[in-house]
Amino acid sequence: MDAACIDRLEALTPYARNILLSRGGEAEPPIRAELFGIQRFEEHGRSLAQAQVVEADASSRRRASFFPRVEENLAALRNAYDYVALTSRSGHYVTPAAEWLLDNFHLVEAQLEQIHEGVPRRYYDSLPKLAAAPLEGLPRVYGIAWAYVAHTDSVLNPEVFTAFINAYEDSSELRLSELWALPTTLRVVLLENLRRVADTIAQGKVAREVAHAVWDCANRLGDANLDSIYALMKQHGLQRSYLT
Repeated sequence: MDAACIDRLEALTPYARNILLSRGGEAEPPIRAELFGIQRFEEHGRSLAQAQVVEADASSRRRASFFPRVEENLAALRNAYDYVALTSRSGHYVTPAAEWLLDNFHLVEAQLEQIHEGVPRRYYDSLPKLAAAPLEGLPRVYGIAWAYVAHTDSVLNPEVFTAFINAYEDSSELRLSELWALPTTLRVVLLENLRRVADTIAQGKVAREVAHAVWDCANRLGDANLDSIYALMKQHGLQRSYLT
């Protein structure tokens, strides 16, 4: 029923169709929490070091890897970029966030090469891993990078980051290998966050595209069709953008 209904919206782009017919729900929310200043970061560094539990012996366990997610994130970013570029060329309004993606996507692609060159996958296998959810099995430095990105809204400040790491090491010393891996791990988490933001931007445009398509063929849509389309928008968390 959903596919047949979407087929009635002849003007929809392939990207919009894929979003609407996918089994996924809303886009994952950005990695974002309360913003911290340098003093609060120092407190958080010490408390995070005490809270993180590292696996005592994970030699026999299958370990998580974020590298497949890196490839998936870049593919999703490419799709979002292509879609935003297409809609902008069609004369649709481009938000400042979408404009940033269009202007800086080449920098995003360069990050993948730096991630692969920065730390080999086998090197990450030797790093201490977290023993508890939600990042169980991932390197401890991944949790540290995640916390930093969340509490800075992805803004890199060397002074703040250094204070955060120094405070962390007041309670739990990091290995030299972990310190060496931190810059690349930060790139991985920033790429994850950018993918989430890009998905949100693109899906907001999908909602508006669907609204225009519905208007264009309103005389061929019955109440059941409209209800089905609205249910799809709600499933993906796009009902507000769709209605406005």
